[in-house]
Amino acid sequence: MQIIRAAATDTVKGNAAYEIHDKRKETGRQRSDRHDPEKAGTLSEEASLQRGRYGLAVDVGTTTVVMELYELISGQRLSGLSRRNSQTLLGADVMMRLMHCQRGQQAKLEKLIRQQLEEMAEEICAGFCEPEQVERIVAVGNTTMCHILLGQDTSGLSGSPFCPAYRGIFRCQGSKLGMKRLREAQVIVPAGIDAHVGADAVAVISSLNFMEAPGNVLAVDIGTNAEIALSSHGRLTTCSAPAGPAFEGAQIEQGMRGEPGAIAGVKIARQIGNILLDVIPGPGREPLFVKGICGSGLIDAVAALRQCNVIRQDGYLLQSPSEEKLPLFLAERITDKGFMLYQSPEGKHVYLTQKDIRQFQLAKASVQAGIEMLLRRQEITLAQVDTLYIAGVFGGHISKRNAVLTGLFPDIAPEKLVIAGNAAGKGAAQALLSETFLEQTEWIGSHAGHVELAQQEEFQQQFMDAMAIVPW
Repeated sequence: MQIIRAAATDTVKGNAAYEIHDKRKETGRQRSDRHDPEKAGTLSEEASLQRGRYGLAVDVGTTTVVMELYELISGQRLSGLSRRNSQTLLGADVMMRLMHCQRGQQAKLEKLIRQQLEEMAEEICAGFCEPEQVERIVAVGNTTMCHILLGQDTSGLSGSPFCPAYRGIFRCQGSKLGMKRLREAQVIVPAGIDAHVGADAVAVISSLNFMEAPGNVLAVDIGTNAEIALSSHGRLTTCSAPAGPAFEGAQIEQGMRGEPGAIAGVKIARQIGNILLDVIPGPGREPLFVKGICGSGLIDAVAALRQCNVIRQDGYLLQSPSEEKLPLFLAERITDKGFMLYQSPEGKHVYLTQKDIRQFQLAKASVQAGIEMLLRRQEITLAQVDTLYIAGVFGGHISKRNAVLTGLFPDIAPEKLVIAGNAAGKGAAQALLSETFLEQTEWIGSHAGHVELAQQEEFQQQFMDAMAIVPW
């Protein structure tokens, strides 16, 4: 039997990367979104801020752009929204964007992201201020996204020896980037670490007070590029693992972002023959409809089907019910198109395909191999890790249990696994509100070690070994 239900609120928020949520929509007692000076540094005299002045904190992800509007003097978050990165029209991942840059398309990519930021600013500022009143914009992202936004030479990011065109904190006026309504704003990009570990990773490290944590602390910012950082008693090493966009619904046959109609969770009850699908609902009381599957649903589906032996350890998806002794309610969903997750009365079924499973394996193997490489570099075992932070809007709403079962997260003690949410976006906000915090990013950028995975001989074998869908 197939059961469809509305996904829980926290699941919806996580997958949708919070569409617009702002003070205009709140009634009654309001929840405070004020800046926490204990975590970001105090609002200092150097900022010379006055009430009624506004700033934007932006996380420019390869797939998704997240923007938040703040009142600078109080540190109050006024509004936030996310949109698919318009550059995905020219490629889903960093390497495709760099390829287009080298083929003379960088100016087009620059124009796309700058126009998008202005359009988002107009939307987010409505009801609070005019975009022309925005004084500061702090943007974080991986090194490629930052270089494209700032119009910097990307040729050093495309091949060995990898080298960014600039280092440290970058500051310029919006007018220098061709901004119109944001032309008077000061655009600030915090320091990055190297060619593939950028300002977003530094924002995560800074926001989590990573360098001050005792013992061995690991952080993974899950996205199209998974930035991984390991601090062992203050010694910091980082790397970037090319996970790809599968977790954000891209390169999946019927994949989509976490929007209404997306399957966000999957459970299979073998004993009673039920397949339970959590679907992100639309606004109001609209009836549930199913259109596709988002990242959290993909992980749940792989975990559930692996436990039922519909997917084998090596990722092979059964092609015929005769290959395995299965309950009838599962066997009848094995088709030549894949496993039928959702059976539609109108024939608009949703399938999980062999290609989808391979995309999941490539993504999770990249993350696992990156973690293992950093641990090996610092001669630390997984058991010696005291805390593992999982960062990223998407990472904050994955089922921990299913992430461990499929090997996306390591199998460590539950109390060591901490969901940190969008730490990169939080770090961007803290840099927006505190010059002291911003300066800390420069120190981290110049002191952190970096491992270029592509140049490590053992990485490929580590990656292949990590393809198995098993806990580790």
